[in-house]
Amino acid sequence: MTETILNRMTLPVLQGWQAPGSFDLSAAFLRAEGWAMARTEAFPDTAHLKQRLEELTESWRGRGRLCLDLRGLRGSVDQVLAAAREAGVAFVLHTADLSVDPEVLRRSAIPRVAVVCTVEEAKRAQHGGASALLADSRDVASLQALGLPVLASVNDLAEARVAMESGAVGLQPRSPGLLEDPSLAPFAARLMHGLPEAERYALHRGPKALPGLRIRHLELPYPIIQGGMGVGVSWEGLAGAVASEGCVGIVSAIGTGYHPSAQVPRIQGRPRGSAALNPPEVLGHIIREARRRSSGRGAVGVNILCAIEGYEAAVRSSVEAGAQMIISGAGLPLALPEFVGDAEVALVPIISSARALSILCKQWKRKYSRLPDAVVLEGPESGGHQGYSPEQCVDPAFALEAILPEVLAERDKWGDFPVLAAGGIWDHSDITRFLAMGASGVQMATRFIGTFECDAHPRFKDTLLQAEADDIVLMKSPVGMPARGVRTRLQTRVAEGNAPELRCVSQCLQPCGHGRGALEAGYCIADRLADARAGDLENGLFFSGSNGSRLKELLSVRDLVEELTQDPGLSRRGC
Repeated sequence: MTETILNRMTLPVLQGWQAPGSFDLSAAFLRAEGWAMARTEAFPDTAHLKQRLEELTESWRGRGRLCLDLRGLRGSVDQVLAAAREAGVAFVLHTADLSVDPEVLRRSAIPRVAVVCTVEEAKRAQHGGASALLADSRDVASLQALGLPVLASVNDLAEARVAMESGAVGLQPRSPGLLEDPSLAPFAARLMHGLPEAERYALHRGPKALPGLRIRHLELPYPIIQGGMGVGVSWEGLAGAVASEGCVGIVSAIGTGYHPSAQVPRIQGRPRGSAALNPPEVLGHIIREARRRSSGRGAVGVNILCAIEGYEAAVRSSVEAGAQMIISGAGLPLALPEFVGDAEVALVPIISSARALSILCKQWKRKYSRLPDAVVLEGPESGGHQGYSPEQCVDPAFALEAILPEVLAERDKWGDFPVLAAGGIWDHSDITRFLAMGASGVQMATRFIGTFECDAHPRFKDTLLQAEADDIVLMKSPVGMPARGVRTRLQTRVAEGNAPELRCVSQCLQPCGHGRGALEAGYCIADRLADARAGDLENGLFFSGSNGSRLKELLSVRDLVEELTQDPGLSRRGC
């Protein structure tokens, strides 16, 4: 069991970050006699996973131990555990509330470490058969009474010392900088010794940091904004977590009548009318909760579609609730400054061209003596509704790379506010590429669906995690613009004339004309997005960016932000 493994090592060091460069950090941890961490895809190719695990264990047959992180695993559990046994995986990592069948885990006879945040979670994990716990350094002392070994996840040297004094039997450093602690010196020396010189230098030096981002009064550690995703995909869970890691978390204002806290009139489960679909008081509650979860880091904003019924009420409620940023698109938000007044809120319109930026700046300057605090330039690779025709969506002349220079030139005529690139941005290399072109930051949405904290239903996430490239398509929308999402049974039913009954209950978007657009498109967008929120695979509409098929892993927001910024430990996010 895990206790036996622990007794064989003086101070186990569990891999707590991914490599800042291209080298294999898991193999390096094994060679250094540490505990390496290998992640599984949500729906893994088990043959490929088996090969990967065998390669890792063959790389070092000494005292190093290999851990398999099961937290994001959604399918093929039996096969994954069989591969883990064959490869000699020392233990698996999971959460207190298992996402896989506990009996399958028990039958595997592989020792288990549970990641926990509270004593209650730890008790559930112990009852479920966990052999050891992984917890925040501050919680180590309170978990000692359970009698299970506790490893501590630590962010800095002070936390490491507190954890050891509290009885932690091992450490999970979240940053390479923690290896400077004298207690970890022997391990750090082995890790550095086992690396090629170039990789040793990269690990010691750390990554080249992305620049920060200033928008109005907001000083943000990282230039990343999580895009707003409507009807239950980005609420307080996702937005609060993203802000907590030093980025901008965005709450979507559309469809808040489906939030668990909403007490609104309904017809057959649908919010009755636009006021019930988008209740301002519920939006305010979500924003306040997201800010609480952010712990004062990053920023929390809201995305409000110009086209929604009740736009002004949504803006005013957001300001009152403490939203630090308002992003607004689906039309030009020409009256947005009027509804915000003198409140200290960053106003960030979404645009699709230099012409749109010119029109907006002229109107705001003339009528409100104000310019945008930043703008999001959304290219035609984004998820959901597009600000382009179907032909423009596939025309290289309208690609984000092609239109960014002319938008920057138009911005320069008005000031130096940031331009944020959006649509199809996927990883660190994409971010640095657009920053090099002159963007001040990026907005990313689809990538954040693959996180534990995302508010979307598990089956919503599964739909994207299992999608292939040709499943991501442009489709006709009731609002008259093309929309991008995952091709599912719904599109087939619409084509066959067998779509769900059309009823304009919620009166969601003005361009639909209270159901006229739905009749033309063959489906009601409010109802179908709500079905996706509920995980209805037969009737749901699952929006996705063009890169949605690249989503293969479920991981924490923190791990994702570390990967995107290549800043292990997120040292700049704040305390």
